[in-house]
Amino acid sequence: MRPSASLFILSAAMALCQTPPLTFEAASVKPSAAQTGRYTMRGGPGTSDPGRIAYTNIMLRAVLLNAWDVKNYQLSGPDWIDTLRFDITAVLPRDATKEQLQAMLRNLLETRFRMSLHREEKVLPVYALLTAKNGPKIRPLAEAAATPAEPGEAQIATVKQAEGRDGFPVLSMPSPGLIVETKNASARITGKAVSMSKFADMLSSRIGRPVLDATGLTGNFTFQLYFTPDGPNAADGTEPNIFSAVQEQLGLRLEARKAPVELLVIDHAAKVPAEN
Repeated sequence: MRPSASLFILSAAMALCQTPPLTFEAASVKPSAAQTGRYTMRGGPGTSDPGRIAYTNIMLRAVLLNAWDVKNYQLSGPDWIDTLRFDITAVLPRDATKEQLQAMLRNLLETRFRMSLHREEKVLPVYALLTAKNGPKIRPLAEAAATPAEPGEAQIATVKQAEGRDGFPVLSMPSPGLIVETKNASARITGKAVSMSKFADMLSSRIGRPVLDATGLTGNFTFQLYFTPDGPNAADGTEPNIFSAVQEQLGLRLEARKAPVELLVIDHAAKVPAEN
């Protein structure tokens, strides 16, 4: 039986209605000459340069997390997305939104790196971040005390000459964020005006297991956390391990659980981006 004319018309109409992928007006993706050191992410909607982005010396993981709006522990891919560095510059269409920028980044990654991905859900060992028995020892900031960081701008912290507890330098943070420092066998996490969700994400990278915020605490918090990280020099540390430190210093606790976690899995990606 031959397909009817109406079926052909419907198929043609559906093809015409398909929305083309959002793309940058111009974009350049090149391997970075440095391959080490600090990276920066500047520009985009909501910043002082909304019509352009400039990501310098950046790891692909940071771009992927931004493009798909997932947490670090949700992204599964080859090791080199954490080591190889790239310089990415692009021009955005006029009045592009954050969501449109993310869509353009996804298209750029998929085309330039010939990247394919899929989502899947797995039940994984996790930690739940909870309040301790006697309640939290940190209090949310008043809204006026938290100056929001400019979206898309890198957090820049400066170190003063004076030294604080255990020889750590005094750290000046002009805008909200989390900074991790290590000195000898100790480590310090400095948080300025951050949510418990962001702190849980930070703990995920330190503990090596997803940490889910189950504190019920709202608002933003400023704090410092001193601990001895796991490793060959742990025996020389004078601070508690991170589990004890979280409870003793912040009035929070980490509880081992199993929970379903949605993952973004990279099936394939080329190390060398396609020509601009």
